[in-house]
Amino acid sequence: MSRLVDDNEDTLALTKLMLGLCGAEVIASPTPTEGLEEVQMQRPDAIISDISMPQMDGYQFMQAVRNLPAHNGRDTPAIAVTAFSRPQDRARAFNAGFQAHLSKPVSLQVLVDAIAGIINMPSNLPN
Repeated sequence: MSRLVDDNEDTLALTKLMLGLCGAEVIASPTPTEGLEEVQMQRPDAIISDISMPQMDGYQFMQAVRNLPAHNGRDTPAIAVTAFSRPQDRARAFNAGFQAHLSKPVSLQVLVDAIAGIINMPSNLPN
């Protein structure tokens, strides 16, 4: 199961739908605060998070995840999906605790491959 965090409702719904069509179980959270609460209640296999969000950005969200106890999801692999694509943006994402950084727009194949890569499973994108 993957936890998807994005404040854009359309992006959240479309990404969840597309990953679902690939066989992934995705639980969507429209705010980082909700995402953090839900990660603690049910640890996902992966976290996919936007960066630019109000109140708490994706960097702060990931730092909060990394500060959780291990049994609450601290070590959950995570992907930043963002329009911020400069080298310093990538570095900031990795420093915040993300294992991958994808620049928008992201193709479904690239996202599926990235998720598979961080959870060490082969991607299963239908042909």
